[in-house]
Amino acid sequence: MVIAMNKLAIKIEESIYLNNELEKYLDTLDGVISSKVDVDNDNIYIEYDSSIISLKVLKTELIMYLDIKKIPSILAFDKHTENNIKDTIVIKDLCCEYCLKGMIEELLEIDGIESAYTDFDYHNKKNVNIFITYNDKIINKEEINEISDKFNKV
Repeated sequence: MVIAMNKLAIKIEESIYLNNELEKYLDTLDGVISSKVDVDNDNIYIEYDSSIISLKVLKTELIMYLDIKKIPSILAFDKHTENNIKDTIVIKDLCCEYCLKGMIEELLEIDGIESAYTDFDYHNKKNVNIFITYNDKIINKEEINEISDKFNKV
């Protein structure tokens, strides 16, 4: 049997539930190979078998465990894949930090978007950058532009 091992690193805004118990919980999920919670830096690192647990289910498990389903809290992610194209989505006039986190959370679930993080400083809401990498065999530049247009209509 071939394991479809994937890696995921997620940065979460502070959560009182981001602790070693989360690591124990993740390790009980069918399909999770290993996990590591870096409480000091609000990072979660997970290795998982995508043929057993999908990224969407894994994200849902995290959000439910951390009790952050009502407030977007994902600040960045990296799926640890190689040979990706770097790009930047510029949000011309950001509504609020929650909208930005919601956008990053949405990017996480888009097949082909491999990483995302922002330089948002919580003060200037004009021309906020979301730095992404994407796999051009799965998603193309035109689709990236459509995502950017959608995010700028919010």
